[in-house]
Amino acid sequence: MSKKTIACVIARTVSTRLPLKVLRNVVDEYSMLDFMIQRLKLVKNIDDIYICTSHEMVDDILEDVAFKNKVKIYRGSPDAVIERLIAVGELEKAENVIRITGDNVLTSYEYIQEQIDIHNKNELDYTRIIDIPIGATAEVMKLSAVKECYDLIDPAISEYLLLYMFKPKHYKCGVINLEEIKNSSNYTLTVDTKEDLERTKNIFKYYEGNPLNIKLKDAINIIDKYDLKNSKIKSSGNIKMPYGKEITFEEFQNDMQNRINNSRQFTIGK
Repeated sequence: MSKKTIACVIARTVSTRLPLKVLRNVVDEYSMLDFMIQRLKLVKNIDDIYICTSHEMVDDILEDVAFKNKVKIYRGSPDAVIERLIAVGELEKAENVIRITGDNVLTSYEYIQEQIDIHNKNELDYTRIIDIPIGATAEVMKLSAVKECYDLIDPAISEYLLLYMFKPKHYKCGVINLEEIKNSSNYTLTVDTKEDLERTKNIFKYYEGNPLNIKLKDAINIIDKYDLKNSKIKSSGNIKMPYGKEITFEEFQNDMQNRINNSRQFTIGK
């Protein structure tokens, strides 16, 4: 029996480095949010899609995005992402919620169906794909585990939910290797800045075919072939952490590798 699974696209309009970024077009037909939603609609075992945003007036425009794309919207806490996830899960009586961040426009939709299947078959609490670019994996989470996490953390820092749910010593975590993708964990596909948006547009410019069909391997190949700027993270760079702290990218990678080593390992083949 399948387990009800709801995709939650976490999005707001208040980005300081790139204002209104989720509403900016990545190709002629689609904004970032439009593009992500239309790709999620292609995943057969997602039961519903929500834009999860805040109840603040600045996010009113996302009501129009949801209406245009024929998906649902939930408006809740501006800061506590985890509260929005739980509210949607309870509203839909779902077993799983999928967290997809609104600036991860090239989330690898083509693997989500198998990711959900692995998550359900092995009764995992948290499942992600590893050794791929930052901003390329969705996070599949059991709702009951998310609720437990809520009781253990400060909800105001739950934009960093990865750090609190991807804890194999506490939750039943699974990590998925992609046989057809080289280790590209030092690449980035997320959109935080004007330069990131330009890189994303260039990926689409060099892709031949319907942009909705672009796969992760296509994006990586284009980055490599055309040596696209702003596509790789320097090991000397810093990663933001809760409460205004920062760690080096190398420290972040070492921490992630330790979590990976203590998780259940799976592989999606060619």
